[in-house]
Amino acid sequence: MERRAVIFLSHADAGALRLAGSAALAAAALGDRVDVYLFGPAVPAVVAAHDADPEEPGAALQQARTVGECRLIACSASVVEQKVSLADAERTLDAVVGWPTILEWSAGVVDRFFF
Repeated sequence: MERRAVIFLSHADAGALRLAGSAALAAAALGDRVDVYLFGPAVPAVVAAHDADPEEPGAALQQARTVGECRLIACSASVVEQKVSLADAERTLDAVVGWPTILEWSAGVVDRFFF
């Protein structure tokens, strides 16, 4: 049976970014399929962390994609609200989707974390 973890990240402070990144790294390293859903100010913070120094708070989220199956997914409304270029979001994230897709993709996942 496939193990899955879902992380909902809606804050962009260093603590929330590091906690979400640590959770994503740990779950991906354990072989879980990890989906990190980004909302509000977390979207531009994670997009900016794409090419950031590995010590930056959001860098661990990008690193999680290299250690296992981890997807970074932005809420389309947050991309618009936060004025993130769609081209930048599509270049640095795995998907930009609306709420119906978020609800469908996260349905039934028991391991959920909120930061």
